[in-house]
Amino acid sequence: MNWRHRTERKFESFSDLIFTHSKKTILAILLLVAAFGTQLPNLTMDTSTEGFLHKTDSMRVAYDEFRDQFGRDEKLLVAIKTENVFDLNFLKKLEKLHKNLEAELPYITDVNSLINARNTYGDEESLIVEDLFEVLPDSQQQIEPQKQRALNNPLLENLLFSEDQTFTTIVIDTQTYSSFDAEGKLIVEQEEDEFADEPINIAPAAKLYLSDAENTVIVQKTQAIVKEFEADNFEIYLTGSAVIAGTLKQSMMADTKSFITKMIVMIVIVLALLFKRVSGVLLPLISVAFTISVTLSMMAITSTPFTIVTQIMPSFLLAVITGGAIHLLAIFYKDLSKTQDRKASLRYAMGHSGLAIVMTSLTTAAGLWSFSFSELSPVADLGVFASSGVLIGLLFNLVLLPALIASMSIKPHTAKEDAQEHTQMDKMLLSISRISTGYPKAIIAISGLMIVVAIVFASQLRFSHYPLVWFPEDHASRVATEVVDDKLKGSITLEIVIDTGKENGLYDPAMLNKIQNATDYLNSIQTGTYFVGKTLSLVDVLKETNRALNENQAEFYSIPQDKDLIAQELFLFENSGSDDLEDFVDASFSKARITVKAPYIDALEYNGFIMQVQQQLDQEFKGVATVQLTGITTLLSVIMEKSIHSSAVSYVIAFGLVTIMMVLLIGNIKIGLISMIPNILPILFLSTIMVVFDMPLDMFTMLIGAIALGLAVDDTVHFMHNFRRYELEHNDVDKAVRLTLMGTGRAITVTSIVLSVGFLVLLFASMSSMFNFGILTASAIFIALLADFFLVPAIMKLMIHNKGDL
Repeated sequence: MNWRHRTERKFESFSDLIFTHSKKTILAILLLVAAFGTQLPNLTMDTSTEGFLHKTDSMRVAYDEFRDQFGRDEKLLVAIKTENVFDLNFLKKLEKLHKNLEAELPYITDVNSLINARNTYGDEESLIVEDLFEVLPDSQQQIEPQKQRALNNPLLENLLFSEDQTFTTIVIDTQTYSSFDAEGKLIVEQEEDEFADEPINIAPAAKLYLSDAENTVIVQKTQAIVKEFEADNFEIYLTGSAVIAGTLKQSMMADTKSFITKMIVMIVIVLALLFKRVSGVLLPLISVAFTISVTLSMMAITSTPFTIVTQIMPSFLLAVITGGAIHLLAIFYKDLSKTQDRKASLRYAMGHSGLAIVMTSLTTAAGLWSFSFSELSPVADLGVFASSGVLIGLLFNLVLLPALIASMSIKPHTAKEDAQEHTQMDKMLLSISRISTGYPKAIIAISGLMIVVAIVFASQLRFSHYPLVWFPEDHASRVATEVVDDKLKGSITLEIVIDTGKENGLYDPAMLNKIQNATDYLNSIQTGTYFVGKTLSLVDVLKETNRALNENQAEFYSIPQDKDLIAQELFLFENSGSDDLEDFVDASFSKARITVKAPYIDALEYNGFIMQVQQQLDQEFKGVATVQLTGITTLLSVIMEKSIHSSAVSYVIAFGLVTIMMVLLIGNIKIGLISMIPNILPILFLSTIMVVFDMPLDMFTMLIGAIALGLAVDDTVHFMHNFRRYELEHNDVDKAVRLTLMGTGRAITVTSIVLSVGFLVLLFASMSSMFNFGILTASAIFIALLADFFLVPAIMKLMIHNKGDL
């Protein structure tokens, strides 16, 4: 106990030091915050799927290699519903939309639709590869030849038009690389000077992939263009992985701005009602504003992007830092009404609560820091910067707030006024102390039963990662994706790379036959959950070419079985003017790409599919080629697997660190371990809520466990810190509980209200994932409050027996 007394005295001395040098302290902090704040404009945002993986992750490396070779697989898909996609008037409007998209969209490489669908055929002299509608005919009757060519091309059905010909699509391919360099400057392509005496060799700068901001611009511009064409017989549905990523960012930005605004309003109301002072509202908000500014600036300095995961951080810090400020101010204002002396009251408040505030900040930071070991980059970033933010907030609460108090003119309330303000809360806390110490066995028995029930429910939790259902049912992106999955057999793609390991390995008929076997197998996959709607590969181009060079006869829609003939036909196709072959093979004809069209479903549903495909293709190409599954959909599946594993590790680390801190604070291993039981309750009860209301463990809700533990233990730390002091002083558990609740119990109640309100603003989020996160975290805080007010005193009552020795 001596070390705690010594520490409290040091906090009192530190308070006097800050009080004496308050103006210098404020100036130094203002300069520090201003210096960090200059970096805020450099903060970037990233909602990309690959951004969830560290750049050194093997799956991320493989995906980057895929993009470097074949281009970006994330596309925008414009689906259009009409009565007949081959109607001349419809095609004219489709052509106009197609051309507008080509002309007006930035950062794109290609726009494909029925208008420019590949039409491969042969005449007596050559191979011809041209657009399906080079020029739209003048009459409906003249469309029939092109229509029949389209219907006879097996590639186009469920790719560019639906089976019933009432839906068609425009597929927009985006750039692989950004148009801007690392400093944000537009990259200007240097043209070669053919008259120069000597070529100028300039080392190429490292290319950056298409940025999140550029993707958002494409999506927003596409939304604006297609809106102008929307009509009764021209219903437009905009989807695709690029669109969903862009829409998530739009919702995230809107939600984050809304969260902060609503949270500030709610916290101002709570603080005003609690303290009835301007200083009681302004001081916590100043501390919070500086904390968030410095934390986000640190992210900008380290080039760490703001993500779907880290968007919860400002709201979290706002609630947590305000809670810490409340503990200090509550004690300060109460003592000020007695002493009428700011310096003495600040000294008392720092000595009384300084150590507890440090310990609660450390436990909260520990719970968050456990995420820093995550295999997912944004989750690891949350662990690093949210925990850093909590510690930065601790600095402002224990340095800036005392300095501001010393510099402000704060009018003290009289003791009578203070007593009147707390009469109702005191009555409630007094009743709680009587119940918790009067019926300890009943409370523990009921709590034990509830824990058993919660464990049973916890075993029924389900995992899920389905970003589409985060949107409301009538959200445009969700509706579009569901319609396209149904009518056009898939809105996203999986990618497969077959590497023969040798130059011109794809000229081998046996290898191409294996690729054909692989696509036949893939196209046969149909389950109640997922299906393959279409595959695209080199063999499709080759079969088209072979048919065209054999008088367009259907029986020649096959793979030639002669290596030289294959090489010759592919050479002819390359020289026909089409660059489509680049989408499916590398320059040395050693690697082939298979694109698999599939529906947008829960990423975890694809785990079995991906494993099944990998095993089947490994067997098919055993000894002759390697098979790599990649693409955004594959990454999503991998991300969820890593998320589940990382969350389990985070929980273990968080629980271990917090337990160690509790033991150190209390000074007794047995009591320290037992005091952790109330802190497990919130996590267990959350699992019950999730099962009852069918909330899955997704990317957000999996974060709650460690966060809830870090927050829940804060109240326990404050309670045990003050209980320890009073129990040793009076050798009476009942009195110690009563004095603890009547003193720090007020601050615990208010901070719990502030924290709960802080997270309940997420109920106004547009995405259900954030709604669930908010209500579950707020519930965890409320359950933790009840556990600390009832279960902790009951445990202390049965264990200590007024011996005055823990």
